[in-house]
Amino acid sequence: MDSEAILAETREQYGQALVAGELSLARAAIETALSRGVERVDIYLDVFVPAQIRLGELWRQGMINVAQEHLATSITIDVMNSLRQGMKPQAGLGMRAVVTPVEGEPHWIGARMIADFLAMDGWDVDFLWTGTPAKDLAEYVQRRNIDLVALSATQTESLPNARAAAEAIRERNGSAAKILLGGRALDGTDLDARSQGCDAVAGDALQALTEARQLVGLTRDRISLEEQLALMGQRIREARSNLSMTQQALGEASGLDRTYISLVERGKQNLTIGAALKIAHALDVPVSVLLERPNSAPRR
Repeated sequence: MDSEAILAETREQYGQALVAGELSLARAAIETALSRGVERVDIYLDVFVPAQIRLGELWRQGMINVAQEHLATSITIDVMNSLRQGMKPQAGLGMRAVVTPVEGEPHWIGARMIADFLAMDGWDVDFLWTGTPAKDLAEYVQRRNIDLVALSATQTESLPNARAAAEAIRERNGSAAKILLGGRALDGTDLDARSQGCDAVAGDALQALTEARQLVGLTRDRISLEEQLALMGQRIREARSNLSMTQQALGEASGLDRTYISLVERGKQNLTIGAALKIAHALDVPVSVLLERPNSAPRR
């Protein structure tokens, strides 16, 4: 069985375990996937991310209540904790990062994923699971000699607090620490890093790792958003061609419009993580294959 088939089976089993509120079944699904050679990176991107998106959809549809959603989220947190214990990070990079949701932001699983990706890559990571007032965060960054601050915002109303945090860090630390902003609050917006007082923005944990490396000079071959979209479009086109699939067929399989697929393949359409997941699943490839940039992701 190929990796995407294993991931599809794992997604189904894991999703069912979350809805049922069964921690043991959720753990078993992930442990089985690991034993079958699935990479941790792909478990994060192809199992945990779609599971959280699906939970939100079920809650909005009234198919689960808040208590069930909270239990499912706590299960994912527990499983992520177990995964971290088995990680074998690369050699230390000598770089320290702090990863935190912005003040007032109630969701922090995305921030935890970014922290884990950085840790796998060899960073020393401080993870603050709850938002910290801007002034206190700026002082913390200075005292800890932080090289990178990764801020996470999942709600658009949290974005002003992200800017306030960035401004406070700049005022106290100048340009000593690089600031990265990520999270679903950026989906569907045209906000750039500069408008938020940051050095870079990232749509998902994998992109956040790439941006982090580039910000501190660990990766020299920085590419623009346009170049990244062009690269992603090329990979999608190649995967579709390998399956002898038309753009129309891919659109139908992914639930997206053919015109949208055409724009994506030509590098003219920015993708949300949700759209990337739909396309990857329709093409039977791990989403990391589409999202990775050259020299970007740890394979653990």
